[in-house]
Amino acid sequence: MISHSSRRFLWWLSALIVLCLPAQSPVGQSERLTTLHVTVLDFANSSGTAGVAVWNMGRGFPEEIEHAVATTYADITDGRAVAEFDSLVPGIYAVTVFHDENRNRHFDKNWLGVPREAWGVSNNVRPWARAPRFDEARFNVAAGSHDITIHLKP
Repeated sequence: MISHSSRRFLWWLSALIVLCLPAQSPVGQSERLTTLHVTVLDFANSSGTAGVAVWNMGRGFPEEIEHAVATTYADITDGRAVAEFDSLVPGIYAVTVFHDENRNRHFDKNWLGVPREAWGVSNNVRPWARAPRFDEARFNVAAGSHDITIHLKP
């Protein structure tokens, strides 16, 4: 049988461990996160914005934006735009970009489905007569900071 003082000691030790765990978790977790810097080049002009999306799976890639893990619209200056995505978990990602010249936050296409706005994806994949696939545009992101550059094409 455990004595009263031993039970009390174990209770205090358990309470101390529980109180210390939350203080350690955020520090350890933040050290394992990554920041992704996306530089987009070759804009024809500085009108509108750059729509940038980060994906972690092929579902909906590259156009069903509701399946992206993060999105932003970046200003265009001197033919380039820069977007930053903080607090991503290291893993496999792909990035899509389009030049939203009319600022409608929609990737405009004609009645045949041909893009009316310049676009690009990570790895600068440019398949002929079809949209790029996630597996073609994917890249590995480790903890820390990761930079990629995407070139737009009409």
